[in-house]
Amino acid sequence: MRIKDIHTHTFPLEVGSALVCIDCDESLLREGHWHSAGLHPWYVTDNNRSSLDALESLLAHPRVVALGECGFDRLRGPSMQLQEDAFLRQVELSEKHCKPMILHVVKDFDRVIRLRKTLKPKEKWLIHGFRGGAEQARQLLASGLLLSFGVHANPDSVRSVPLESLFAETDGKTDIEAVFKSISGIIGKSQSETMEIIMANISDFLA
Repeated sequence: MRIKDIHTHTFPLEVGSALVCIDCDESLLREGHWHSAGLHPWYVTDNNRSSLDALESLLAHPRVVALGECGFDRLRGPSMQLQEDAFLRQVELSEKHCKPMILHVVKDFDRVIRLRKTLKPKEKWLIHGFRGGAEQARQLLASGLLLSFGVHANPDSVRSVPLESLFAETDGKTDIEAVFKSISGIIGKSQSETMEIIMANISDFLA
């Protein structure tokens, strides 16, 4: 497994080089690609049974190696209670199927920290597309959460993350090489060194 991009919604030209999010849609599975599957907070309703049943089926597939994206969004989606109910069920599925979680979190990091502390999950949780400040990054890391950065990441936040906890993504909005170039300039490593560090971290995250 040589994954460079921990989160995208588009299929890379280099088959197997990215973790492609397919929501809960089995029809999006593609041979040779690696996938994550989850119920995004925007699409949570008051009856998620069919979506969660589909998700559980997908998590049994050998090419689906992570659950997500799922999480919380205070700017879009249903009530926070409905979002939390759906999230808690997905935590159960993550633990049952031994799959790490990729989180979408908008303006609700305190909730994620609280739930991580309360639930004490065995599986890793990674917040994708983090753009917050360095102090917030350190708080999340201290709580046992991991952070993934895109091309518009806060440089101080990137520098605050230990190299062994550094992740990169495109979110389907750019080329992963552009992300590596940006991050390598921030951390003072070559682009090839940065890529190898991040690929090793992704491999460990998905192990």
